[in-house]
Amino acid sequence: MTQSATTQMAREIDEMPDAARRLATPQARSKSQEIAAALRELKPNTVITVARGSSDHAANYLSYAIQSVLGLPVASIGPSIHSVYGKELKMKGLAALAISQSGGSEDIAALCRSLARNGGHVVTLTNTPKSPLALAAQDVIDILAGSEHAVAATKSFFNSTIAGLWLIADWADDHDLAAALYRLPDCMKEDIEIPALDEVQQALRETQQTTIIARGAALGLAHEFALKLVETCEIHAASYSGAEVLHGPSAVLRDGYPVIALSTPDEKGIEQVLERLPVQGARVITLTTPPATGHWLVDPLFSVQPFYRLAERLSVSLGLDPDNPPHLRKVTKTL
Repeated sequence: MTQSATTQMAREIDEMPDAARRLATPQARSKSQEIAAALRELKPNTVITVARGSSDHAANYLSYAIQSVLGLPVASIGPSIHSVYGKELKMKGLAALAISQSGGSEDIAALCRSLARNGGHVVTLTNTPKSPLALAAQDVIDILAGSEHAVAATKSFFNSTIAGLWLIADWADDHDLAAALYRLPDCMKEDIEIPALDEVQQALRETQQTTIIARGAALGLAHEFALKLVETCEIHAASYSGAEVLHGPSAVLRDGYPVIALSTPDEKGIEQVLERLPVQGARVITLTTPPATGHWLVDPLFSVQPFYRLAERLSVSLGLDPDNPPHLRKVTKTL
């Protein structure tokens, strides 16, 4: 799927391989290794994530990586527990991972200050290393995505996820994961094709609605892809775990309703859904990402750039402006 780069969003999508490559430079690697060493010394028994929007989808992806690679439980904490309810959490000996492209959301920064004040070790992943959120953390990782002007996050989501995976690889001394991350930018330059995306685009144009399902780490991608369709294409898109969709949401997945299933080479828990939904009349389109690096935590990410391109092109074809969706701003400030 080629990219015309007629919008700012398209240009930023094209920059994703080079942005990812910046995280593999000696300077970036040194910083990640330094923070990983501090976390190994801390020996936290739990990791807390703090984020919103696309950044929270990156956190969701990383939560599976932390639990699988490091064996640590992960919990997502909503900033409102502090900003709205005024509560302080007991964080002694725990680590927190806060993710924000802008680092400008005061409620997230306030929660992180509270977590640090109560004994937590806060690590921030941000594209703005002098932001209020960065100042609230003990350690800061610059995700090095470069300037991002389109409202919809693309390369900042991608680099937040990649930077988090680098930190996990360093923390666990996981050489296989590190090797796959080194290979990732070169593999992206090959412009991996996912043929079913053409069918997805046709289905979305016809129905203006979809449900995206996935399991494991790919669930964070399902949430992210649904958000991109909502904000850039004004399409009603929902996202669910493949383990949950049969518990209620499947009631409306019939009569040709398009369901996008994200399938990864190692994922074996989604077959039941793929067998059941077509029987009840859903139009299931399975997106399978090729095993470009051979690592289960890295290969699903090769679907991100092609899907972003689909969203941008579909938005333009619908007469919309993917760079400036109505009623949205690049930095969202929440109480």
